Amino acid sequence: MSDPRPAPRRLQRGFTLIEVVLAMTAVAMITAICYGAFHLAIRAVERGEVAVVASQRLRVAGDVVDHQIKSIVPYFARNQDGDTYPYFQGTATSVAFVTASALAGGGGLLRVIYRVLDDPPRLVLTETPVFSADTLGRDQADLPGEASAVVLDGFRTLRFEYLMNDGVDTEWVARWDGYEEETLPSAVRMVVEGLPGLESDASGQAGVGWGTEKPVMLAVFGEDAGDLSEELLEMAEEQATGEGGDEDVGADDEGDTGDADDDEGDE
Repeated sequence: MSDPRPAPRRLQRGFTLIEVVLAMTAVAMITAICYGAFHLAIRAVERGEVAVVASQRLRVAGDVVDHQIKSIVPYFARNQDGDTYPYFQGTATSVAFVTASALAGGGGLLRVIYRVLDDPPRLVLTETPVFSADTLGRDQADLPGEASAVVLDGFRTLRFEYLMNDGVDTEWVARWDGYEEETLPSAVRMVVEGLPGLESDASGQAGVGWGTEKPVMLAVFGEDAGDLSEELLEMAEEQATGEGGDEDVGADDEGDTGDADDDEGDE
């Protein structure tokens, strides 16, 4: 005999609203974490690329400055009073000297001037292959043969410093006048700040920069590390003023004449 009672229904369970909300929240959190990690990775790659480009630009600019500073020649200029001095004029934003290394190649001496210009900030190199002791010491403008080129740009600040060495103490100074110092600095330091890729934080206001020190190779000739030898200074001054060389030639000529007279006497 069959049971007259109806068979019990099987209950069908689904997701509650709370479970759906929790699941969607978890998915959103995982998505946000993945997106944040991806975004940080992209920014890190971009910063790395900028840093590589900045390093390459600084290396090229540093090589140009280094090559010319290492080839500095103690060329003597003449001021308004006729006094001679080794030509080297340096400030925090400019440096001028005579070198034997031209950026465009070729031989001979040339005057180079590095200037920091504004709007936009950039380091400009000017080379002058035609000059004399008078034009250097008396600051004559518009010298023939000048050629300019931008060595570095995109930075916030750039400054030069000069190493003073008196044989006992050393000090970096912001200004160097060859007439006052009567010699060349032992080294030149260039400090660059605010170049993209060099900042320590995203704001770029940390003041962390890049610096390089370029030794003046001629400084090793002196008894002191920062002085030129007296003999080298005298030779350079004679070449610039045109003195000394003629006297030596005249003495040799007289000596040769005396020998000729002796030979005639012997005959």
